[in-house]
Amino acid sequence: MLEWVMQMVTWQSVAAFALGAYWVAVAITVITDDREPTSSLAWLLVLIAFPLVGLVFYYFFGRNWRKRLAKDPWVAEVTERAAPVMERVRTEHADAHAEVVAWALERGYEDVPRIIEATEGSTVLPAYDVEILVNGAEKFPRLLHDLAAARDTIDMQYFIWKRDVLSAQVAAVLHERLAEGVEVRILNDWIGNILYPKDELRALAAAGARVEQDLTKLRQVNYRNHRKIVVVDGAIGYTGGINIAQEYIDGGARFPSWRDTHVRFTGPAVADLQALFAARWHRKTGEDLFNDRFFPASYPGTGRRTLTQTVSDGIDVPWQPAQRAHVVSFGAARERLWIQSPYLVPTPEIYSALIDAALAGVDVRFMITGMADKKIAFWAAETFFGHMIDAGVRIYRYTEGFMHAKTMTIDGQIAVIGTMNLDIRSLSLHQELMCWFYDPVLAEEHERIFAADMLHCELVTREMIDGWSAWRHLRNATARLASNLL
Repeated sequence: MLEWVMQMVTWQSVAAFALGAYWVAVAITVITDDREPTSSLAWLLVLIAFPLVGLVFYYFFGRNWRKRLAKDPWVAEVTERAAPVMERVRTEHADAHAEVVAWALERGYEDVPRIIEATEGSTVLPAYDVEILVNGAEKFPRLLHDLAAARDTIDMQYFIWKRDVLSAQVAAVLHERLAEGVEVRILNDWIGNILYPKDELRALAAAGARVEQDLTKLRQVNYRNHRKIVVVDGAIGYTGGINIAQEYIDGGARFPSWRDTHVRFTGPAVADLQALFAARWHRKTGEDLFNDRFFPASYPGTGRRTLTQTVSDGIDVPWQPAQRAHVVSFGAARERLWIQSPYLVPTPEIYSALIDAALAGVDVRFMITGMADKKIAFWAAETFFGHMIDAGVRIYRYTEGFMHAKTMTIDGQIAVIGTMNLDIRSLSLHQELMCWFYDPVLAEEHERIFAADMLHCELVTREMIDGWSAWRHLRNATARLASNLL
């Protein structure tokens, strides 16, 4: 009997058994990883078709770290540390949140501030001196002025910090502030900056700045910190799409120009930006910034008061609040929904909500870049155009330069500006933030900016899509499939 069994056990049978066991194991792993079904199917295809290569690729890019981090004790720890200062700020300005809820209820938007509060814990806070900055040429003179005037602390977080003429100007001001005793903290994304020289940042560190890189664990390489935050003396805040690089002013070597949107404001709403920076800084260094030095007892503010609510997202943020706020707002829009994002590879929830709004008669306009910096994302976006156009969405491609803004306006009543693109990476993988401004004056200002941008766009039509070659449709569909390998 034993001899018969040994004869049956050949290397072919062992290999077949091992392959079968592998298929069963990867199927259980992917299916139970709590991800969107099309993503699961895409990963199953890769893992089954390419057993060794696919497994390595899945280890670095496929595992659901959001699910794994849900039980990370650090999340509870940083929440506990933030609670005293943020509760003080929110309690002091509870009237602002109540005012927006009442305002939104009258207009049918009440679910927006409520879902942000329920999922993020963020309430509405007053902002002052809100400025929309529509390119690097507008942002950086303001930023350099504010940095030069800093008296106590400068906290800077960027996805990209290149080494060029612009960064040299920023570094020079930071060296001056360090010499005057100002504390400077810089947090940059590791992969976002892996190709750029670090000598400038090392010189700042040698001069006394604290310089760190976020998300440096190789096994989490697929998850990036895409936020851009500057907080000066705990009282002046910046966020939006503009990183530290000369190309954000002039387009650099790749583009004839660069169109982007940033926002600057003062007042209590800055506390939300400071809290997001402090949380990631604590994660990286263990230093606790949740104290009165970084969250002052009073926030000086002059000029016009704008009620603001900040919503963040990331793998350590439960419920994906930034995406949910977008979906709810799409359903709340009654007249106009104007959106800018360089990329369009939406989740099923975002895609369906956009279609629903257009079919309901809302004037939905989506402005996307007409010049590609990431070809796969550019190609994948084209697969969504036809159905959206058929539903009534008007899609505009910005052709004067690279369009990098991440903005939205709703019915000329609410303006939204931040760092989140409408693609799967931003919606599901990156650390992001969006600032919601419940303010018709600011929203109307942004609608005028959007209308001015339309003058530099081409309208994508159904006829254009029907004229694309079969090869282009196949290429785009393949790119869309690849976008689900997340």
